Amino acid sequence: MEHFMEAKRRIIFPLDFQDLETALSWVELLKEYVGMFKIGLELFVKYGPKAIEEVRKKTDLPIFLDLKLCDIPNTVSQAVKSAKALDVDFITIHTLSGRHALKSAVEAAQEKPKILAVTILTSLDKADLLELGFNGEYIRETEELVLRYALLASQCGCAGVVVSGKEIKRIKENLPKLLTVVPGIRLESQDTQDQLRTATPAEAILSGADYLVIGRPIRLSEEPVKTCNIIIQEIERALGLLRCSKKA
Repeated sequence: MEHFMEAKRRIIFPLDFQDLETALSWVELLKEYVGMFKIGLELFVKYGPKAIEEVRKKTDLPIFLDLKLCDIPNTVSQAVKSAKALDVDFITIHTLSGRHALKSAVEAAQEKPKILAVTILTSLDKADLLELGFNGEYIRETEELVLRYALLASQCGCAGVVVSGKEIKRIKENLPKLLTVVPGIRLESQDTQDQLRTATPAEAILSGADYLVIGRPIRLSEEPVKTCNIIIQEIERALGLLRCSKKA
């Protein structure tokens, strides 16, 4: 049971629905099988704080407010203070908002919500970065750019970063205490669709991921609870391998 709870704690389920009732039905269905619920732009833009309030009525699991704030320091700071009043556990700030905005967010949050810095969206590849004006080593090695953003986040006091499964190992080697939240998680048989830098649950955990954002593999399943249990078992096995490697 202890290993089950540890594995399930790693799973973040995104409530990416336009209808609040639908989102709440998923909270009811999965609250015993995931460790956190994520409320993003799709739900928050339509319902605002009500979305958080209604999810809170269904579960006491942590809530991750994923707004990817990117603005001037004062605006970011005030937005984090507003999120703090909503009692959310995590909130995202884009690293492209810069050092001063990241520091302002951390200062406004104090201990809660934990600030997660978004690095490079998992929908972007080298061609996208080139189009956006990046060049040189950052085009050849996306990991270098992500690590640079992670270093900035760490220096500013952020609790963690949002990164793809391809960059976790490098970040953990350099910044072992920085939390890593990994979207773009797919099961072996699934189409990656608009996520380009993806990983399986086991790959991400073995690389050092702390949390996995898993939406479509569960949401599109004919048996979501069964799929959750399969993912939990995969995470359990990966965590077991990590424990064995540390003992060796």
